[in-house]
Amino acid sequence: MTLKEIKIPDLGEAEDVEVIEICVSPGDSVGADDPIIVLESEKAAMEIPASIEGKVIDIKVSNGDTVKEGTIFLEIEAKESKKIKQDKTPQPQENKIEEKIDIKKTLPETSSKEIFIQPKSSENIHAGPAVRKLAREFGIDLSKVSPTGPRGRILKEDLHEYVKEQLNSNKLATSKNPQIDYSLWGEVKKEPLTKFQKTAASNLQQSWRNIPHVTQHDEANIDALMKLSEKLNKHSGLKISPLAFFVKATAELLEEFPLMNASLDENTENIIFKDYINIGIAVDTPKGLIVPNIKNTNKLSIQDISNEISKLAKAAKERRIKVDELKGSTFTVSSLGAIGGKFFTPIVNPPEVAILGISRTFSRVDMIKNNLVSSLILPISLSYDHRVINGVEAVKFTSRFCELLEDTSFFEINY
Repeated sequence: MTLKEIKIPDLGEAEDVEVIEICVSPGDSVGADDPIIVLESEKAAMEIPASIEGKVIDIKVSNGDTVKEGTIFLEIEAKESKKIKQDKTPQPQENKIEEKIDIKKTLPETSSKEIFIQPKSSENIHAGPAVRKLAREFGIDLSKVSPTGPRGRILKEDLHEYVKEQLNSNKLATSKNPQIDYSLWGEVKKEPLTKFQKTAASNLQQSWRNIPHVTQHDEANIDALMKLSEKLNKHSGLKISPLAFFVKATAELLEEFPLMNASLDENTENIIFKDYINIGIAVDTPKGLIVPNIKNTNKLSIQDISNEISKLAKAAKERRIKVDELKGSTFTVSSLGAIGGKFFTPIVNPPEVAILGISRTFSRVDMIKNNLVSSLILPISLSYDHRVINGVEAVKFTSRFCELLEDTSFFEINY
């Protein structure tokens, strides 16, 4: 038996996350995939596994501690016969060399001294050494830059955005609300936003500000689809959610309309087409909206998709979602069908270029061949980035989506 120290692995964009739960005790025997601690970032809670099989000797962190990549959190007595995955753990974040930011290409040589405000104190600003160095070189006051990184961290993209705004308007636009004393008119109560709410607010505001949104609405007759759903549920003995049919149809269409599955690059000069389809599912949780995604959705059956939706929704609500399940989404489906409403305008989740909104079904009576026929209608709303997708493409997409839902043979063949 060998004593091993296990470190916090790469957490993606998350940094300085909080320990919110300890899952085991010293003396417990654990497998490589067994969770040891649960961390919470601005976006989600995530389980950190042991990574090797063995006996827990000591847990180096406590509830409420702040940790980051490379922090030692576990001491474990490992079996010699097992491959030690932790040996490949990346070095702590502070040892990594940050990418050099080339803002000089963004700046006109003759105006760099005129555009920027001389910096004040930036000691309490959350930014990496490379970002601070470049800000000093060009006289950028970091307190004037809107951060989009985890825990209010200023990223290189934020400096690029600041430069563009300064060049366009020569002053930084503010999104702050007016300061008003609401207690002048009665009693008030103030509640702070949660981490999830703050992150969602920042992301939504940035998406709405940077992406020219257009929303295309349509309606699909799903009478035949609901009958097929009842038949499949009856024969399989398993409940297949209606959302699974909508996601399956979406995955099929993203192969037919690859532009809907694409992204703009960071300089908005190139379109990036992806050979994979990972559909995000917006999940409403007590802590805020979380969007995990189903990897390679187009390769899954209706039943597989239904199972994945249930699994991800449950994990999100129980704060057990994994980091990988939040990354790599190429298109999002947001369903309000269980709540109500008819049509809405979902906001695009960048770097995606489109999002499909599903509303609650309703019954409608139409005159067909001189007969009144009642049908079950599904309202849909497709919001898209007009820089990438034009109206014709969007209408073709929603029309084909309705056609697929009405063509039950598509689902029968693929089940």
